[in-house]
Amino acid sequence: MAHIKPIGIERALIVIRTVELETNLERAPLLPDILAPGLDVVFVGAAPSHSSAQCGHFYAGPTNKFWRLLHQAGFTPRLLRSEEDGEALRYGLGLTGIYKHIATSANHLLPMPGHDLRAALAAKMRACAPKFVCYNGKDVYHLCTGRVCMDWGEQAEQQDGARVFVVHSSSARADAWSRERLTLYQELRQLSASPSSNFAPIDSFVEWNGRQNGNECPF
Repeated sequence: MAHIKPIGIERALIVIRTVELETNLERAPLLPDILAPGLDVVFVGAAPSHSSAQCGHFYAGPTNKFWRLLHQAGFTPRLLRSEEDGEALRYGLGLTGIYKHIATSANHLLPMPGHDLRAALAAKMRACAPKFVCYNGKDVYHLCTGRVCMDWGEQAEQQDGARVFVVHSSSARADAWSRERLTLYQELRQLSASPSSNFAPIDSFVEWNGRQNGNECPF
């Protein structure tokens, strides 16, 4: 009998589900994307949290700062609730993630995505053609690209014509770098804003089946 190295119940379930989903990408996602052509920014996460998967809305966790950061940085004129996530399109913003069939709040437990998942994400970005693709954490950038992100903010590369930006995670695990995180969101807002934004109206909705104490924020 082969020896199976214990990896923890949640990690084991994630691995099993990953094998299943990569052979069946047509299943309905836990959290449908909110995307449309010509957006200013598409925010990319890793996987829906348990809270988001349960209610069907992005960044629904009670300690996640995503919606507050959007408002504080000037992306939205008021503080949106997670159940209003579809309203993001009105402000030129899209939402998606690399994993669509897994719910977890522990990105470090996620296995590296296979070619099919990365290709599916790349196809969405080509179809939407946003100005910016923004990864919600260095770990998300690594999952989606396979590369290590060395610096925060705008990256040197582009992805199919879209500029690439990396911000601190909006989850509570990055709250120690809240000032640096907000600064990055404000910088992205300034770079992406334009007086004649060309994002699609909301009826064009598309569903797709720090530093602190000398330490660098790792996510």
